[in-house]
Amino acid sequence: MPNRILKESICTSDTISKLSWFEEICFYRLIVNADDYGRFDGRLPILKSRMFPLEDVTEKQIGDAINKLRSAGIVTTYTVEEKPYLQIVTWANHQQIRNKRSKYPSIDDADSVSDINGNHLISIDIKCPRNPIQSNPNPNPNPNVCTERYDDRSMQEPIIVIELPLNDKTMYAVTVEDVKKYKELYQAVDVEQELRKMLGWLDANPSKRKTSRGIKRFITNWLSKEQDKGGTRNRAPTYRSDRDNRGNFSTSFDDYEYDDGALTRVTMPRIEGSP
Repeated sequence: MPNRILKESICTSDTISKLSWFEEICFYRLIVNADDYGRFDGRLPILKSRMFPLEDVTEKQIGDAINKLRSAGIVTTYTVEEKPYLQIVTWANHQQIRNKRSKYPSIDDADSVSDINGNHLISIDIKCPRNPIQSNPNPNPNPNVCTERYDDRSMQEPIIVIELPLNDKTMYAVTVEDVKKYKELYQAVDVEQELRKMLGWLDANPSKRKTSRGIKRFITNWLSKEQDKGGTRNRAPTYRSDRDNRGNFSTSFDDYEYDDGALTRVTMPRIEGSP
C-alpha cells in the first residue's frame, strides 16, 4: 500500500472540526486503507477488520461514523450489484493516483447511492415523469435527459453544455450541473475546453466511443489525468521550429490563451530565412 498524504489544512478544516474524535479517526484510517482511487469495500465486517484490527470497536460504531462522513460530504457510499462500496470525494485533489485500475467498481457503475447499512438513498436510474393520459411513442434515446414536457414548473429541464457521442449512436448530455461538479473536483482544469477535446477525440475515434454506463468514467478519467499533469489553466505555451521542404526554417507559435474562461486561439506569423 503506497503512502498517503495528510495536509496540515485538516487542522483548520471546518468540515473536519465538526466530526467527533472517533469519526475523524475513521476518516484517517479509511484514507490509509483505500485503494489508489480512494475507493474501498463498504462491508462493515471488512471495515472493522481493516481499520480497527486491535481495538474493541463495534460494527455499529463504524457504520454510524461512516454515515456521518457521508452526510458531511467527505465520502460517498454506493452499491454495485448489491455490494456496498465507499469513495472518498476529494481524493484526486490530495492524493497521487499511480495504478491504472481501481480495485473496486466506480460510482459510475453503481446501482444506487446508499448509506453504509445498504439503505438506498438515491437511485442511479433517472426517472422521467410521465403524463398519465398521454404516452410517448418515441422512446428517449438518452436516458440522462428527460425529453418529455410536464406541467410541474418547479422541475426545470437541465441545461445542456455539450453532447458526447456514444457507441450506440446516441448522445450523452453534459449539463451545467455536471460541469459545476467537475470544476469543484478538478480545479486546475479548464473543464469546458477538455470537454471540447473529448468531443473531438470521440468524433475522430468512433470505434472507441463509450457506452452510456462507461461515459462518466471516461470523462472523470480524462479530467483526472489532466489534473495530474498540472491542469490546463495557466499552462505555458509551446514553441516549436522545423524545416520546410525547401530547407528553410519555419517558426510557428500556435497555442491557446485563456482570459476569464474564454478560449482564444493565438497564431504568430511564419518567419522564413536561412538557419
